[in-house]
Amino acid sequence: MQPIAFALRFHGEAVELDSGRFWAETRAPAGIDEALCRRDLEIKDDGSVVAAGVLSFGGDTAITFRARGVLGASPDPNVRHGTAVLEITGGWGRLAGASGFVTSNFLLADSGELTDHHLGLLFVGPPTKGDPP
Repeated sequence: MQPIAFALRFHGEAVELDSGRFWAETRAPAGIDEALCRRDLEIKDDGSVVAAGVLSFGGDTAITFRARGVLGASPDPNVRHGTAVLEITGGWGRLAGASGFVTSNFLLADSGELTDHHLGLLFVGPPTKGDPP
């Protein structure tokens, strides 16, 4: 099974729904289509981050994920810097049966502006002969 690697820069907004709970939606160019990442995001008092969402790549192709990370200060007092690891929990379309991880390095401004850099490595489909278990 060959891995699928990708690197995308998402830009969008995180809207605070309740104290520490956000709905985030970001978009990134992805070839001829646009990738869209929608997620529920919780930022806890200790700076830890928990999220769950869907990353779609156009048409009927998408992956679902859950994530854990941390959010802290940055040199800019109006922006916080965070990182998270997204664990792929499933997929559909061309990514049905997907597994793997995506690393996220993101900036969250006081205004809600969200910039999120994803580096992903996915595996799709059943193992083929000769793949390690």
